Amino acid sequence: MLMVRFKRSCLRTALVGGLCLALASVAAGQVVTTSFQNGADGYAGAVDRRVSDRAADEIDGGTLPSYYLDGYKTDLTSPDAQGLLRFDDIIGSDPNQIPSGATILGAELTLTTSLAGNAQTAGPYGVSALLQPFDSTTSYFVDFGSETDMGSRGAWWQDGSATRPVGGFGFQIQGASDSANVTSLVQSWADGAENHGLVIQAGLSDTVTEAASTSDGWSIRTTGYLYADTRPKLTVTYTTAPAQVSTFQQGTDGYAGTTMAIVRSGTNALIADTDDVDNPERTEDASTLDQTFLDGIMFADTDGSTSSPDDLALLKFDNVFGAEAGQAPADVPVAKAWVVITTGNTNVNARSIGPFAAHTMLRPWDTTSLHSSFGQVNGLQVGDGDIGPALDAPDGYIRGAEVWFDVTEYAEGVRTGATDYGIAIQGDGTADGWQIHATGSTVLEARPRLVVYSADLGTE
Repeated sequence: MLMVRFKRSCLRTALVGGLCLALASVAAGQVVTTSFQNGADGYAGAVDRRVSDRAADEIDGGTLPSYYLDGYKTDLTSPDAQGLLRFDDIIGSDPNQIPSGATILGAELTLTTSLAGNAQTAGPYGVSALLQPFDSTTSYFVDFGSETDMGSRGAWWQDGSATRPVGGFGFQIQGASDSANVTSLVQSWADGAENHGLVIQAGLSDTVTEAASTSDGWSIRTTGYLYADTRPKLTVTYTTAPAQVSTFQQGTDGYAGTTMAIVRSGTNALIADTDDVDNPERTEDASTLDQTFLDGIMFADTDGSTSSPDDLALLKFDNVFGAEAGQAPADVPVAKAWVVITTGNTNVNARSIGPFAAHTMLRPWDTTSLHSSFGQVNGLQVGDGDIGPALDAPDGYIRGAEVWFDVTEYAEGVRTGATDYGIAIQGDGTADGWQIHATGSTVLEARPRLVVYSADLGTE
């Protein structure tokens, strides 16, 4: 897999075919990595098409080396231009195909930014699975309807033509390649869902007068690019070994073991301040919250005053491992584990370029713990012994998107006896706020969840 950088989820793991897998889950013959990219290893099954609210801009990717994606702007100076991309014949029993019913341990869509003028973007752009087919005649307004006053939002999850976005792309520079996590989408195809392909898009609101997407265009290389190595690529790591998938989400299937706190620094991140009337240091029990914002810190001076506060989330799932119904087996290794956080949709600024990072929490806490409650320095730092190194730090979250944080190392540690203080999620060098669904969200399926894949894949 071609990438500019290895994501930090690869730390203390084995790198298999470009995807990160926990050391305990790597075994010869048990884990297989395959990739699909036109012109590589005889594969020629990828097709792509740009659809747009400007009909004249709709074109097949195989006819040109790159095209621009874009996001809607209310003054109509920026169109909603989406990329439709499908990798055909990837599930089956032939060599290099993914066997039907396989457990997908990782899947990444890699795209390369072109060298065209202003090809770069600050993002974000998201990735969803299409729920209807497309071909060389597919058109934005003709084939994708919406009951909103927009008439069409292209292929969009709220209109039933696509799934919720699950992967994303943040800031992109010219000529660089980056990857989005599409594991859950490929898993659905392996489980029998129809593979209609993917849509890459900036995201949209419910009305023509409320923008909810970036209007910073992004030029990507297409299936028609002259050289194969930077055409769109899908890389998949899977196993056919028996695996159990266990999901933990507050209010689902009787589960009630989630504790979540939103810890806010207030106007000064270095002092314990609960007296600031306008913006005090405080912590909120997330069970009382529907959708709320996290934020990444930016200091305004050397005294600790912030122009962007340190607003982070603490999250813990109890009773994950055991022998009872619904639990992940305590005697089977964790092959993969994800914490899934869903982006909000009630604010035009819900999206974020990110990145936000997931860390193993190393200190006890509860829903009353304040920003000043941890270590010698307020907030959470690796060097202060509050948290472990970043487990994963994906970027690019559009409105309504799920963000899948790889927490395999944390979950396997809990299974093997490590004290469980849960997960911390905080800004990772960004000052761009991010609206998320909390444990009190009125949308049950959007509440935070933990997904654990248990499989005995042996050792090398």
